[in-house]
Amino acid sequence: MEAPTTPEEAARELFREHGSAVYRFAAVLLRQHQDAEDVLQETFLKLLRHLAGGGRTDNIRGWLFTVAAHAARDRQRRRARWIPWTFEHDRAVPPARLLDEDGRLTVVRQTLLRLSERDRLLLVLWAQQLTYREIASATGIRLSSVGTLLARAMDRWEQACAAIEVPKRVKSERHGLL
Repeated sequence: MEAPTTPEEAARELFREHGSAVYRFAAVLLRQHQDAEDVLQETFLKLLRHLAGGGRTDNIRGWLFTVAAHAARDRQRRRARWIPWTFEHDRAVPPARLLDEDGRLTVVRQTLLRLSERDRLLLVLWAQQLTYREIASATGIRLSSVGTLLARAMDRWEQACAAIEVPKRVKSERHGLL
């Protein structure tokens, strides 16, 4: 396959490679699939502008997750600021149905929902195989604190798993989060 010659082709190729991972990441953070789709679109529009402007591409995967994390955070702030609280808004939106033959995804989602927003964010970024440097950049956490906070998040996640008796194989898999 030839290297992309235009920013549009490069953005399309990067969307094919990373679009679904960025969408899943946004869906876990926002818990609403319409918002996750908006964040995905926003992220790749910014990518197109970034590429067209001659931006750096040495760590484009980390860049995508950083932009998506910021877009999700902005969306959460806007939602909290402008939507008046009612019982109607307090309902959780169930995730889209996926094939889940052995129940692992359901269990993982249940345990993730028991964690704080920061713990979920750290675990999801870690599951996407981002480096500590990329996680620090995406979350605004100091690089020196990422390991400690991630270890604590993992401990709390394992405690949540233990509370609902999750099989060992789910807890030990890095990609078992998503």
